[in-house]
Amino acid sequence: MKSSRRLGLIMIISGATLWGISGPMIQWLFDHTSLTSSSYLVVRLLVAGVFILAFLFFTNQNIFGIWKHPSHWIQLIIFSVLGMLGAQYAFVETVHISNAVTATLFQFLGPVLITIYVAIQKKKLPSVIQSLAVIAALSGTYFLITNGSFEDVILSKQAILFGILTAIGFAFYTLHPAKLIKQWGTTVIVGWGMLIGGIVLFLSNQQYAFHHLAKTLTISTFSMLAIIILSGTLSFVFYIGSLKYLTATETGLLSSIEPLVAAIVSITWLNESFGGYQLLGGAFIILAVIFLTIPEKETESSLATEHVSR
Repeated sequence: MKSSRRLGLIMIISGATLWGISGPMIQWLFDHTSLTSSSYLVVRLLVAGVFILAFLFFTNQNIFGIWKHPSHWIQLIIFSVLGMLGAQYAFVETVHISNAVTATLFQFLGPVLITIYVAIQKKKLPSVIQSLAVIAALSGTYFLITNGSFEDVILSKQAILFGILTAIGFAFYTLHPAKLIKQWGTTVIVGWGMLIGGIVLFLSNQQYAFHHLAKTLTISTFSMLAIIILSGTLSFVFYIGSLKYLTATETGLLSSIEPLVAAIVSITWLNESFGGYQLLGGAFIILAVIFLTIPEKETESSLATEHVSR
């Protein structure tokens, strides 16, 4: 195995593992503090955004050029608010009101929604493999929500709503900034997206107060918050870095370990329990993503696996 390919495999597996672990850590943080989804996200987005942009600036990359083009920065703001902030908020709120595994599995429906969107946009029926992916995803969602029976729905209406919004948000997150990323690079767009999203959330949350944040955090919970921010940022860096050495198909396939890691950590650390049909639903959703990574042509099907949702 070439050293570059080995490095790529290590990076994507590390990135997917860190993201899978971050969900249960966020759940633990909510269980041990009075933090809301908004207060957590303000800190997470601002710190991560500043960190990424500062790293780019000190490595002599052009982070301000996009602001010279009105059509580009308008699209950047739309992405920041609806894509970055929208997807992140829906994901974190799903963790808050249900659990980390459920949120991660709903996130994995994003590539399936992209497949459906592209088929409608191009007025072309999905391929057999893509159709199997959609069927597997719908079946998985049914089992995840109902545990096998509509009469015994496991998730609350609020959890289902935010779970669906998570899938939609991550699909939008992937599709909308495609031209911006091609022009300015993924890291620049995501860095600004995090910073702008954090600023918008802070300004829109009039009850937000840093003294309340300081009051609710202990040494252990503050340490956990710092670890979550660091692991989330590193997972993004590793994921993006792996694309230099691996194909989108390979990264999409290997990123499927995220919900598996989240499930293992949640069961062993948080003592979460899941019904047999829910676990089957999770397997179906992961299978759907695997179907989408089966190469046909380097078309939109590969884009569906590139959900750089870190």
